[in-house]
Amino acid sequence: MFFAKPMRILLFITLLALQASFGFAQDRYLLGGVLKNHLTAEGIPNVHVMNLTDSLATISSLEGAFKIPVHLGDSLVFTSIGYHSKALIVTSKELAADFIEVKMAQREYLLGEVEINPFGSKEQFRQRFMELEVDDGTIEIAGIQGPSKDRRTIPITEDADEIKKAKHLFKSPASFLYGNFSKDAKARQELHRLEADKEKHRYNNSKFNEDVVHRITSFEGPKLLEFMDYCNFSEDQIFRYSDYELTVAILDKQKSFERISRDSTTE
Repeated sequence: MFFAKPMRILLFITLLALQASFGFAQDRYLLGGVLKNHLTAEGIPNVHVMNLTDSLATISSLEGAFKIPVHLGDSLVFTSIGYHSKALIVTSKELAADFIEVKMAQREYLLGEVEINPFGSKEQFRQRFMELEVDDGTIEIAGIQGPSKDRRTIPITEDADEIKKAKHLFKSPASFLYGNFSKDAKARQELHRLEADKEKHRYNNSKFNEDVVHRITSFEGPKLLEFMDYCNFSEDQIFRYSDYELTVAILDKQKSFERISRDSTTE
């Protein structure tokens, strides 16, 4: 009788631990699915399937099939060479299905035109090369030196930084000042900056746009535009992120965005 009460307490604690462990195990599911080409409906092999929430990963079979442990609300990302990345948040709909079907869009690569050996044989190329009239790439600086057969010149460069690197070639302080601080040099600097900003904006727009965000979040219409404003990524952030890092950042933003939307609805 003295040991009966402690034994009952120990048995009660053991049952509680088993029930909690059983409940935790039930919370995890083995999600199965197949990855297909969105145009041909053929299975896509060797796709990396990553569960970002639990840091788990697997690879699809030759038929495009995969299985991965998940919980409700986990974030999955599908990546493969030659295809756009696909993202998915696990909902009760996916857990209730026998398997899910994920369609991935092929990535297109635009290649410039290439003309192979336009000059014919090596001898023809050598002859045409010797006959080329090449601009000497120099300009005359008026007022620096009087009339002379050896006029003082400076090289024309596309980037003003190259002028600074070549300053040891200049024969006088006046030439150096002209090459770095003249209107022409400042115009070249401004042109270079504008072209760099334009190229950076074009690159960022190809990574973060309505089509990309829609594929990751499935948002559309006004909700899509509202979410993109909510992301508030800077130009430097988008430029610095890889495709994978940007997808993770968008998924993180989506979770907080949906939580705020639910809270505002219940109030």
